Amino acid sequence: MLIKIIRVFCIPYFTSLGVVIGGTIIGSLSSIFIFESPVKIINSILKDIRLWGILVGLGGSFTTIRGLEIGLSGEFTQLAKQGLILLGAFLGSFTGFKIISFLIGEIK
Repeated sequence: MLIKIIRVFCIPYFTSLGVVIGGTIIGSLSSIFIFESPVKIINSILKDIRLWGILVGLGGSFTTIRGLEIGLSGEFTQLAKQGLILLGAFLGSFTGFKIISFLIGEIK
């Protein structure tokens, strides 16, 4: 049971974490071609990619909304599962944001 709960949480968490970190790092390579400061480019990308990290972590918002609807009609386990998916996606995106912000010196 605990393994299943961890799996439901970890998949969206690490997916959104990877989107934020990977997208920011790969996107900052564009600073080579446009002769701009990499930190400036990273800040620009990081602000925009957080939402995309959450959306990719959810894996399809209609499925999540449908699961919430089923959960509100009486199935508590489905509601808890969708809550874990949402929490994992939000926390993964937030963690990625904090890691990149720390690496570029925004957070000390």
